[in-house]
Amino acid sequence: MADHIFQKAGESTWYVRLDVPKDVRKALGNRRVLIQSLKTGMRSEAMVNRLPILAQWKADIEAARSTRKVHREGWQDKVHAKAAEHRQRADTALVEGIRNPPKGSSSPTIETVTARIAQLAADQAELIAHVRTMESETGITGLADRMEAQFSSEPTNMIDGVQAADEITQHYISELSRVRYELSSSEITEAKTIIINPKAYKPRSPITPSMINEWAISLVSQIASEKTRNSHRARLQRISQYLNTEGAPLTFDTIHQFLTSQSAARQTLANYLWSGRDFWRWAIKYNAQFREHFATQQCPFDGHTLPRAGKAAGESYVAFTRVEVETLYKLAREDGKDDLANLIVIGAYTGARLEEIGRLKSDDSIIDSNGEPIGFRINQAKTSAGVRDVPIHSSLIPLYKKLSSQATANDGHLFKGGKNKYGNRLDGLSKQFGRLKKKANFSDLHVFHSIRKTVTTELHQAGVGLEVLPYLLGHENTSFTLSTYSGGCSFEQKLEAIQKLTYDFDI
Repeated sequence: MADHIFQKAGESTWYVRLDVPKDVRKALGNRRVLIQSLKTGMRSEAMVNRLPILAQWKADIEAARSTRKVHREGWQDKVHAKAAEHRQRADTALVEGIRNPPKGSSSPTIETVTARIAQLAADQAELIAHVRTMESETGITGLADRMEAQFSSEPTNMIDGVQAADEITQHYISELSRVRYELSSSEITEAKTIIINPKAYKPRSPITPSMINEWAISLVSQIASEKTRNSHRARLQRISQYLNTEGAPLTFDTIHQFLTSQSAARQTLANYLWSGRDFWRWAIKYNAQFREHFATQQCPFDGHTLPRAGKAAGESYVAFTRVEVETLYKLAREDGKDDLANLIVIGAYTGARLEEIGRLKSDDSIIDSNGEPIGFRINQAKTSAGVRDVPIHSSLIPLYKKLSSQATANDGHLFKGGKNKYGNRLDGLSKQFGRLKKKANFSDLHVFHSIRKTVTTELHQAGVGLEVLPYLLGHENTSFTLSTYSGGCSFEQKLEAIQKLTYDFDI
């Protein structure tokens, strides 16, 4: 029945049928199969009518699975909390029985003994009634009868009575957990281990994998860069892993301990806090279980003091000088790395990021009325501010035209390259640049992005102001007036600014 339709014996009406997977039968009313009349005797019409019904059923199955997954998630912590609570009560009762026998020389009166017996009987009856109600709701059987038999027998002493009650309660928690969280045989064994010795269990992180996945999906509408979104996810996964490994709660102190355990610079630590705060805001707003647990707690990612001095404060990338950029270009030419030399030239004359140059196509060219290229359009960038028109320096035009004429061999791109999962095509040239600058004895703080700093420095020292620089380089403008009320500088202003760059390149 691959098409999920059939006719009952002696009927002409078609029906749609779908077997209910075993793991969601309970959520769907313990039904093994879903059947509905399609109200037609024509097979072709039945094939059409079945589609929305099947789609709804399958959606219901997926929803049931999702609900079951969320319900089961973190079951160990829930069992541990119940077991730890019980363990504390049982231990307190044992200590009370051992260390604090009734004081005073006078014997209790008949009235006090009668009152105690009556109260005990009432408490026992209330507990048994509660357990019977739980049995009817969960399908667990035998616990209430076992309790009743235990209460009716006289323990030899208080300690034996407490231990017997302890054993019954442990079994009750185990059975309740088995039914409530639909535990497998191996999970039941794990649950019993937690119940018997809750102190040996390390609580799991409240930042669960499914929550991280849901949060990551929400980031798609908030952050354009896939790389940034994946970095957010990776940072939260590391925090959650730390909490799991340490068996630590999610508090300000544990996040401080996590940050201290990281041999990372200030900016890296700040990024962990950035990701944590974003996740926290999302979870408090959209995850009911998380909100119920943490709504009254201050965000543990706020208020941390990060290093501002010394090695721990971190160091930023260092700009090359103009002469150093020229030296790198000459070394690349001497080594026969023409593509790398061309990349350095374009970076030096535009200030564009490596990935922006890698995505550049001849179709992105801005052409004047004479058919000559005067600029190019960056359509995809790290931020929305990075999407911009970039003028071509007059000294760069011959190389730009040459690369554009060869673009068909590179699927329209100015540079040949591969493609990693973030769409960055020039990983190979980036590695070549790393070897080149190492050969020239530059530090780890000198990278290709340092050329972008060179451009910024050269333009600023040549008198280009903040009313042009951010729009030319694709940065957010920090000026309230300009960012709020200005549409940006003109292409002509950017062209005039870019012409202030001068290099000794033998192009």
